[in-house]
Amino acid sequence: MDQSPTQPASDPSPSNLSGLRDAIEALTKQSLPLELDAVAFGAGGRMTRRPPGSSVCFRFHYLGVPFDVEVQGGNEAGVRLTSDLGQLPYTAESPLGRRYARQVLRLTAALPFGRMFLDEDDHIRLEARSQRPKPASLDSVLAATTILVLSFLPNLRLLTEVLPDRRDWPRTN
Repeated sequence: MDQSPTQPASDPSPSNLSGLRDAIEALTKQSLPLELDAVAFGAGGRMTRRPPGSSVCFRFHYLGVPFDVEVQGGNEAGVRLTSDLGQLPYTAESPLGRRYARQVLRLTAALPFGRMFLDEDDHIRLEARSQRPKPASLDSVLAATTILVLSFLPNLRLLTEVLPDRRDWPRTN
């Protein structure tokens, strides 16, 4: 959001107050605990009403791996966890690593929440999904995300051993 020099963000003009008024109205209609997607914070920390059905996204790192989380709204309503775990090693680079990585990927086919797979560029991807918690408060969404990550933890540990470019991942022993 651009702020003109003549109208700072703290200016109580009607145009600045309308978005805040909408956000406060949205909050008053919420029961406690507050749903994660009740309001949004824009540039400069300005609170606004989040459009109905919109998603909330965040990123975190665990074991040196970046994970993306999308808390979906509307008809999609769920928690989606994704990650790029790195390139499958070439046969010349690590024949055993390549074979073992493929075996780890096959093991995830039986997991209840998602799977690891190879994309078209031979990157190992992780995708998992769970139902959106009710209420979708910050703590319940973080708990659902933790369950998804923990369901893949044994496979992530195995990949730290077999992927040459992931030997820099912290060991989980």
